[in-house]
Amino acid sequence: MKAQTPARSIMANGDFGDSRAYTITCECQSNNHDVHMWIELNGDEDGKDIEMIFYVNTTTPFWREGFNRFKTAWNILINGYHESQHTLLLNKQGAMNVANTITTVVKELEGKK
Repeated sequence: MKAQTPARSIMANGDFGDSRAYTITCECQSNNHDVHMWIELNGDEDGKDIEMIFYVNTTTPFWREGFNRFKTAWNILINGYHESQHTLLLNKQGAMNVANTITTVVKELEGKK
């Protein structure tokens, strides 16, 4: 199986010279499950390195039946945070496309070092 062009499950959002932005879509087709990926060449005092950042929008089902608002509020008050999970479903082709995009962009940015 080879990576596709245009690619299933991943969309280029922008090329900003030393960084690239993408959206990885979930197979369930809900945009609530999309993952936003940023790959950038980051310069620091010791040189340059490539960083990948994933942005995920999560929601709390605060008013959904069965969700314990009081327990959640108590945990935030006592622990200072609330944990949530995110699921991204990719089929084999989508996973290949995402992996190929990451590999290609990292090689391109390494060439700019």
